[in-house]
Amino acid sequence: MSAFLGSSSGLTPQRLRGKRYHRLSRDLYVLRGAEPDARCRCEALLLALPDAVPCLFTAALLQNLPVDDHGLLHVARGLTSPRSERADVKVHRTPVEPDEVLHIDGLGVTDGPRTFVDLAGWLDLEQLVAVGDVVLRRYDNEALRAAVDRRARRKGIVRARKALPLLDGRAASPAESRARLRLHAAGFHRLEHGVVVRDDGGGWLAEPDLADEGARVAVQHDGLVHLTGDPGRRRKDLQRDEVTRQAGWQVVVSTAIDDQRPQLLVDKVEAAYRRAAQLSGPDVLPPHLR
Repeated sequence: MSAFLGSSSGLTPQRLRGKRYHRLSRDLYVLRGAEPDARCRCEALLLALPDAVPCLFTAALLQNLPVDDHGLLHVARGLTSPRSERADVKVHRTPVEPDEVLHIDGLGVTDGPRTFVDLAGWLDLEQLVAVGDVVLRRYDNEALRAAVDRRARRKGIVRARKALPLLDGRAASPAESRARLRLHAAGFHRLEHGVVVRDDGGGWLAEPDLADEGARVAVQHDGLVHLTGDPGRRRKDLQRDEVTRQAGWQVVVSTAIDDQRPQLLVDKVEAAYRRAAQLSGPDVLPPHLR
């Protein structure tokens, strides 16, 4: 779906108002058809503002980072660029250096570390960590720290610095990131991503979303897709949990309800640790439960 400038198209204003064309913004059009996505809207906007760089939520969406699409395009322009007011466009007067640009099939956007820093002024800590976990998986700690240090006076920089030591690139979803943050804040620091449950012979059985190998406590998050999607997937989830329990682990299943009421998950995990202590002794309990 290619965008074009109406003023240079050779089409009359009357034709541009016809059913064949869809107006995206002032002087920006596409052929009418499927709903224009974020990339199409960005490509159109850059026809009018060629010096702009998609940033913040727009850059995050184009990189498949976990943010919501509110329909507003965010672009960065230099401090000396001419002013331009457009509906559904937020222009940020901030420089973007060449080494902060990621090219996605020819479209330049702020890269992951720079986008993480920019979003720190707009997201709460949990949301920012969920984004940062994905960015860390694609880059590394050094790249993220350098981006934070580079923008020391950026809005939200205190939150960005607070988020850095909380990031874990092994998280596979925003729900896992939130669960880790909430459980660590509640004192369950030994719950980690990437722990493998094995049988007596060392064979792979499962890899919980979060697990404490010493206490044999596992946390699995089953989102709505697990409950309302493919029945076969649900059966696999149940089988996964049963195999883990048969291996001597205490399994906690986190749901969308727990996501909305974090104390429910904390209570479930505490109960699991207390069951583990009955089997293995009080040493498996985290310090705050002893």
